[in-house]
Amino acid sequence: MNKNIEKKIYQIREILAQFEKADFHSMTSFYLSSGFPAGCCGDATDLLGIYLLKHHSLESDYVCGHGLGDNSNQTHAWLVCQDYIIDITADQFNDDGYELPSVIIEKQSPFHELFYELTSRPISVEYLKGTGIPSVLAKVMSVIQARENEL
Repeated sequence: MNKNIEKKIYQIREILAQFEKADFHSMTSFYLSSGFPAGCCGDATDLLGIYLLKHHSLESDYVCGHGLGDNSNQTHAWLVCQDYIIDITADQFNDDGYELPSVIIEKQSPFHELFYELTSRPISVEYLKGTGIPSVLAKVMSVIQARENEL
């Protein structure tokens, strides 16, 4: 994966973690969750996918895994782009005994292989119309732009 894109993914994660609940659109899991990254994997995956599509013309797939270890009800979402697993919320599972970084960008991930039922769909701007995801991405991008303007 391109190093500049990787850097932006880390920036996006950091910005999302710094936002207050009021910074998020009320129709997103970012707003409704107990605090990023917990419970935000789906919206974070969509946000990252839309970012890669709109700003780098990279197509990707939203992947949802079901069943983690002995918890058949556990779900988690991540992105697959250019055969890379991209996950900016896996560290929410560290409270369950895992030791995961805040950002995963890898061709293989032992953690993601633990999910035994996977479904996926392509990332689509059209699919996310009417959700709060585009407005959260716009806020993230304005923070990135402001930082770049300071340099």
